Amino acid sequence: MKLTGQRGFTVLELMIAIALLAILLSVAVPSFIAAIQNNRLASQGNELITALQVARSEALKRSRPYAVCASDTSEASPTCDGSWEEGWMVVSEAVGSQGSGSVTAVEIIRLWPAPPDEMTIESPNSETFVRYLERGDVDTSVGTFPINLEIRLDKCTRDSARNVRVSATGRAVVERVDC
Repeated sequence: MKLTGQRGFTVLELMIAIALLAILLSVAVPSFIAAIQNNRLASQGNELITALQVARSEALKRSRPYAVCASDTSEASPTCDGSWEEGWMVVSEAVGSQGSGSVTAVEIIRLWPAPPDEMTIESPNSETFVRYLERGDVDTSVGTFPINLEIRLDKCTRDSARNVRVSATGRAVVERVDC
């Protein structure tokens, strides 16, 4: 029987490979986690922007007020009296609701579920709704402008938070902000 050369790694080669793998993982894993967190924040910001665009578009198209309001969307009959962390919805309102400090929904257009538990959405000025008027601008008789909705993760670091800013003209943008 013929003997061939041994195959496999030596202990030294195995130790070097494990050390290189450990170094690679110690650099890659935190970067990967940060990328996932940034993606989740951007996605949540885009969901809020979508709701604002739907409300503005409907207000222009149907010539009546539409609002995006904080709501507990897990309820059987959601109303506009929740917090942004419970979800939000786009609703139509009665003509002439301008200046009202609350939202009276005529029809629910679309619901968005609550964000994940480790994510917070808050308004520094306690706004619970954004009302778009018939011309697509925002009802400036209620609230402070610009309206800001801050999105953060529980373990927020550096500039990984997002701010959805709505101007009086109705334009909404997502900005990266410090925690």
